[in-house]
Amino acid sequence: MPRPRTITDEQILTATRSAVLEYGPAVSLDVVADQLGVTPPALFKRFGSRRALLIAALRPPPQLLWQKIFDGAPDGRPFVDQLKSLIEQLSDLMTETVPCMMALRESGIPNSAIEPPGQTPGPVRGVRLLTRWLERRAEAGLCDGHALETAATALLGSVMNRSVSSHLMKRLWSSRSQREYINELASLFARAVAPETRSSPSSVKRAHS
Repeated sequence: MPRPRTITDEQILTATRSAVLEYGPAVSLDVVADQLGVTPPALFKRFGSRRALLIAALRPPPQLLWQKIFDGAPDGRPFVDQLKSLIEQLSDLMTETVPCMMALRESGIPNSAIEPPGQTPGPVRGVRLLTRWLERRAEAGLCDGHALETAATALLGSVMNRSVSSHLMKRLWSSRSQREYINELASLFARAVAPETRSSPSSVKRAHS
């Protein structure tokens, strides 16, 4: 009699995530088990319940991943180029996480069961980290230091909403479309938070003479 196949937790989570994203959150765990070459009871034995398995497979990324994106002091590149790099990383993260979070919500699983107790929700963490990212560049004179939390909220929302639209329309943006969107969004925000140009007293006097 052949020995039962040994699979890792990560293999189970990856297969579950793929099945949910392809067939929807109501997909039978028989599909996942067939892909892995095991029986559904083996999945329940490992994770305890269907709900626990879905949460483990689809929950948002840990705070460490958010921090990795927003770490780093200002570099020598123009501010708009730094913004482009940041938006590109955020877009990649949202492309992966938004469909998973929406599947969890469609499953009727509340946020209180998804986020670890006492942990700040992911979008709130993202706004805080992005605000600090902008503050470091404001301190370096690369952008204006006013209303940065509002700017961070708007920027994060713009990136997230594009991923939501892509998921709802079941349409993947082309590489060209995504690149153009990132460039235009970075340019827009760079202009919005550009350092204020303060006129000297003499120039103001000449302008009113």
